[in-house]
Amino acid sequence: MARRTFFSFHYKPDVQRAQIVKNSWITREREDAGFFDSSAFEKAERTNDDTLKTFLVNAMHGSSVVCVLVGKETADRRWVRYEIQRGIWDERGVLAVRIHTISHFTTGTTTAGPNPLDLLGVFVESSGQDKFVRLIERASSTAKWSYSSDFTKVLPKWAYGSIPSAGSHALSEFFPIYDWSSGGYNRIGSWIETAASKAGR
Repeated sequence: MARRTFFSFHYKPDVQRAQIVKNSWITREREDAGFFDSSAFEKAERTNDDTLKTFLVNAMHGSSVVCVLVGKETADRRWVRYEIQRGIWDERGVLAVRIHTISHFTTGTTTAGPNPLDLLGVFVESSGQDKFVRLIERASSTAKWSYSSDFTKVLPKWAYGSIPSAGSHALSEFFPIYDWSSGGYNRIGSWIETAASKAGR
């Protein structure tokens, strides 16, 4: 069965960079998702949030990994954040790859942006012998955590090993960020497989 990966990225500045990553990874045994027509995304976005969430859930269907392609502005994108949190909710593998060093056809390279996995996290609450995990988020690495506005219930399952200790934890404690300039062309496959294995996919 082919491995299907959902690529999450900030479309307008980074789609050409994302295509380079996708083209280096995809083979007859690998499939991509997340490269939908931007006009379809914009149409769903103009309707309402629930319509866009349904659009994204359908786009992510069948994928076992969410691979976040991180450019200069990615961490601030509301719907990239949603896709990452949806990946955790659905027990998919998660990883991030910095792509700012990939040259855009017209604008060249850019500077590194914040790691979105630093700005999303989980809050673990203990009650007796039980632990409950909820998704949390923050605006910057120095801001206070708040509960996710999109996923307000306790996670049905923490799929990534032992449940963390009580308190707040950034997702970057559990999921790696790689740099495309560090051999990404040849290593993206193993990075994705590692993420899938961690989630039991």
